[in-house]
Amino acid sequence: MASEIIPQPAATTGLGRFVEQYGSTVIVQGLTLGLGILTGILSARMLGPAGRGEYAAIVIWPTGIASFLALGINQAVVYHLGQRTLNGSEMATATATIGLIQSFLSVVIGLIVIPTVLARYSLQVRQLGILFVLCTPALIFSMYPANLFQGGQDLLKFNVIRVAAPFSYAIGLVALYVAHRGSLVRVIQSQLAGYLFALGLGFFLVWRFLRPRMQWNGSAIPHLFHYGCRIQGLSIATYFNQRVDQLVLSLLVPPRELGLYAIAVTLSITVAVFPQAAGIVAFSRGASQQGEHAKATIGVAFRSSLAWLAAACGGLYLLAPFLIHFVFGGAFDGSILACRILLPGAFVTGLNFVLYNAASALGRPILASYAESASVLVTAGGLYLLVPHYGYIGAAIVSSVAYTVSFLVMLILAHRLLGLNLRVLLFGGLRPAQPGNTRSIS
Repeated sequence: MASEIIPQPAATTGLGRFVEQYGSTVIVQGLTLGLGILTGILSARMLGPAGRGEYAAIVIWPTGIASFLALGINQAVVYHLGQRTLNGSEMATATATIGLIQSFLSVVIGLIVIPTVLARYSLQVRQLGILFVLCTPALIFSMYPANLFQGGQDLLKFNVIRVAAPFSYAIGLVALYVAHRGSLVRVIQSQLAGYLFALGLGFFLVWRFLRPRMQWNGSAIPHLFHYGCRIQGLSIATYFNQRVDQLVLSLLVPPRELGLYAIAVTLSITVAVFPQAAGIVAFSRGASQQGEHAKATIGVAFRSSLAWLAAACGGLYLLAPFLIHFVFGGAFDGSILACRILLPGAFVTGLNFVLYNAASALGRPILASYAESASVLVTAGGLYLLVPHYGYIGAAIVSSVAYTVSFLVMLILAHRLLGLNLRVLLFGGLRPAQPGNTRSIS
């Protein structure tokens, strides 16, 4: 029964156990990134720079609206199931109710916003934007089944649902590419089909293994909003920092420049595969540990991510011209400089994945919001100053600078409030936790 969703204890010792206990998360993180690279390559080759820019404009606005309306509910589901303050049936009923409200609002807001922000694009692009908006309920609902399993510490099913949409989308694009039937309409339809597939799979797994029933608890929704709203600021700030460059470019530059920038971003973020997985594992293990042991887990994640990022960014800087020209196509050679400019930002962003999860594991998730908020100010001012004059290259410069500011702020906060100074992060040798380092939720 759903009420029997009970968290299982995490592994507590050894780097081998660090990876083994959450192996599916690491594997799926890499698989998701690999699928993202594959779909980026296929869509670029089928659509060309201008078509890839139109695709980015269509997708980024509806997904942005959905992210804004998320309100941290996905994380709140995991937290309250883990704390066992609500049982599975109460949680399923509450999330279904919230999901319906979110879906209604996303469609209404999208139908108002999309015709305006895509006014300079063709009629077909505007129509596809509206189609995407009408399908955002599938995007919203597709992750709630995964959160139910994640809250119950069934990470295997959580990861299966999580990878379902990108896997289905990749299969669709491969079929289109092989059949030489690629077009903007079919690419968008393939992505929407992926969301629907993930939704159907998630509902099937929930019904098959959890079998929730309708069980209303009047305190469930307030509980979810109370927790979720405290981390929504971070979610919005993170999305803003990672996507506002493309949002602004979609309004100010030709589709071709947006397409070139989108490919530069797609390639540069490949270096984040290991830090993202390491951050997830550090949070999952560190949250169940105390003091020195939690910091030791975080230190392992930080040092291993640092080594990976140094090698990956260096290699990608050298290989970017080859990869972009021969993998994405010569039409995207204009992405090379933007990709190289984005790499310093990708480097510090990878380290921030670990520090953000460290703050959550040590009971201070709000610290990440402070770091992202500082970055938002840099991003907003930088885009205003540079994009009108330097286009997508200016956006790349602003992004790298903003990510670096966020990392430096987070590093200072980690040192002062979490006891994670550079010596601890780089060399270990942790001292016992100090009395001020509480694990209460901020």
